[in-house]
Amino acid sequence: MTDKQTPPDWVLLEAAKRSGWNYNLAWLRAGYHSASDSFRALCDMIERYEHPPVDRKLLCAREAWEQLGDVTDEVDSNWVAVRAIELWEEGFGR
Repeated sequence: MTDKQTPPDWVLLEAAKRSGWNYNLAWLRAGYHSASDSFRALCDMIERYEHPPVDRKLLCAREAWEQLGDVTDEVDSNWVAVRAIELWEEGFGR
């Protein structure tokens, strides 16, 4: 198990959150190989069976695009941008 690469950052952060550990990413990266077997197993399961979280900004932009429908001109595309910002400020996707 020591030959395995350190998991992606999102996996380390999610495992730390579930374990009640420190959220310091540099500390998690440095201590991964010396961490307990249960923490490394949790990281393996998260990496294998879960997907990385979607960026909220992307979710807001997609939702604004869906709300408008077909973008046909510059005015419509400006509306999409403004609506995406409004959705972000309203807390969409949390």
